[in-house]
Amino acid sequence: MIRVLHTADLHLGAPLKQLGASRETRREDFYRTFERLLTLAIKNEVHLFLVAGDLFDHPRPDTELVGRVQAGFKRLSERGIMPVLIPGTHDNVVSADSVYRRHEFPGALVLQDAVVDEPVRITVRGQEVYLYGFAYRSSASEGALAGMQRRCEEGIHIGLLHGSREGSPEWDYRKKDLPFTLPLLKTWDLDYVALGHYHDFDLLSDEKRVWACYPGSPEGKRFGENGPRFCTLANISPRQVEVEKVECQSRRLEGRTLDLSGCSGEQEAADMIAKLADKDLLLRLTLSGMVEAPLDLNRLQGLTAHHFFYLELHDRTRLFDSAFARRIEDENTVRGLFVRRARECMAKATETEGDVVEQAFREVLVRFHAFGGGES
Repeated sequence: MIRVLHTADLHLGAPLKQLGASRETRREDFYRTFERLLTLAIKNEVHLFLVAGDLFDHPRPDTELVGRVQAGFKRLSERGIMPVLIPGTHDNVVSADSVYRRHEFPGALVLQDAVVDEPVRITVRGQEVYLYGFAYRSSASEGALAGMQRRCEEGIHIGLLHGSREGSPEWDYRKKDLPFTLPLLKTWDLDYVALGHYHDFDLLSDEKRVWACYPGSPEGKRFGENGPRFCTLANISPRQVEVEKVECQSRRLEGRTLDLSGCSGEQEAADMIAKLADKDLLLRLTLSGMVEAPLDLNRLQGLTAHHFFYLELHDRTRLFDSAFARRIEDENTVRGLFVRRARECMAKATETEGDVVEQAFREVLVRFHAFGGGES
């Protein structure tokens, strides 16, 4: 039996421009999580540190970051732990100046051939271990999955694959890079396949045993990668695997909905949002419910953003039956005419069209409220 730590999709060096002033701190979070994974590997006395693609977010990361990763891998190798990695889709080896062509990672084994002609054989604790993995290149990797087939009975056989599993919850909305199915993977007869590319944890097993695992991204890169993030610790024996799911993120992303029904204005809404305060949280907050007056989302953002590491507000509140809309509806003014016409449109709208009318109504009433005041 050998013990491995399996991670993937760290995306070190990701630009994260959408985070604005918080992006540099958040980029450092990703590196801190990499360091945490190294420490976990050392504390758990693993033999291999597996990275199943996209260690870096770009094939040409800056040299400072490369140096920090090299130093991290040196920490492992000095303790007898071998890093084993494959390039992914982001840190691919297509160009001649890609990171794995320009830089060495002493102590680490980088599987970057276009196909697996023969698995790499290493010895771990006196056991023969066979490693299968390749760097996908569309021009040279045709039929490469066939090379993942187990070659012999003796030893422990481990695959690394950065690909897309048909049938996964992520299949419908992510790119279908290097597609495969679980039945196909099972025909390879490997003892464990360390997967990468999909960013949520997914254990591939049947009534017989565990076959493979996506650990998911260890740090959420974008909203949708919410909640705790994981790596896996796996004890691997011939045709038998025990997998432990280990939480490892530096900060969480979350998506929540806050019902502001009856809220009279931005300050009251801000007080309600402040009750969710968490300085380590990246929060996408959807505001819902029937409010009594339009909300200026920019002002509300200014009032509340300091309570969180990062805050993104989405306004889905309803105003059609608000006190403000009722008050101005009968006015002989542009805003009164707008409310009446909007109600006519809503009465004829389908459900999908109604959402659009509601959004337009909300945005226009925010402007009427700002420039015309709340009084009629």
